[in-house]
Amino acid sequence: MAHLSHVISTFITTEKQALTLSLFGCISFAIFGIGYGLFAGSNAIMLDGIFTLFSMGMTGLGLVTAYLVTRPSDDRFQYGYAHFEPITNVINGTIILLLCLGALYSGITSLLEGGREIDLGHALIYAAVCTFFCAIIYHVEAAVAERVNSELVRVDSKEWLVDTLLSATLLIGFVVAIGLDAIGYGHYNRYIDPILVTLLALCATLIPIKVLGRNLREVLKVAPKGDVPRRVAREIEALRQRYGFECHSHLAKSGRRFDLELNILVAPGQEWPVERQDALRQELWSRLGDTLGDAWLSVCFTREKRWL
Repeated sequence: MAHLSHVISTFITTEKQALTLSLFGCISFAIFGIGYGLFAGSNAIMLDGIFTLFSMGMTGLGLVTAYLVTRPSDDRFQYGYAHFEPITNVINGTIILLLCLGALYSGITSLLEGGREIDLGHALIYAAVCTFFCAIIYHVEAAVAERVNSELVRVDSKEWLVDTLLSATLLIGFVVAIGLDAIGYGHYNRYIDPILVTLLALCATLIPIKVLGRNLREVLKVAPKGDVPRRVAREIEALRQRYGFECHSHLAKSGRRFDLELNILVAPGQEWPVERQDALRQELWSRLGDTLGDAWLSVCFTREKRWL
């Protein structure tokens, strides 16, 4: 499977291609899951299909966002479209979380009502097929996300990871149910489906919570963490020591774009003509351009401290 996913990922080279593959996969698995769940009488399979159906809508939203964030700024969005990426990821994470909570309620309710009978043979076939193909799409998207550094594809791959875990848990549960039937405890099988739904929902909630935590920080403009802000701080401190001015910096991240603002206080007696200001901007960018990428850089000079 790893070799197959590697071969496929070599043909998928952009985030748009990865999200398009994901969209077609979602459409196929949603139809397959909901139809097979009705046929086999399994709420767990239905949950798997419904989860994929929601993923289809979220992948479509992600694909639209992937096109938007590459567009330049215009009269309507004068700071560009980069902020659409964390907003989309927050929407996706919220929908996944709500779906998991709804599934948890459904599983507990069904369990308290005495469970339900399912067609184990057909359920086992469905779980095996879905586990295999969902895992392939997950590995393909994870590889592409790492290669092109796309948060959109990375979040979408997490949805396929949830799908893979759902299907794998179904597979294990149905194998256990067949085993119970073989040793004379088949009367417990009616509880397998609601137990699986409950366990799947509990496990799956961890992924959207992580996605929400990371992307809400960007939507709320919380200062980013990691190597980038530390390097920015070091370079700005080096400039401050070299030129002897007081300055304050502000760093934020929106999707794939960093916004860096540097306000410099020009002391009495110091001269900073436009040419010297531009030279400092170029010096700062030459040191941080590779780290920040397609960033929004603003360097302002003032003689009044209140503008820092």
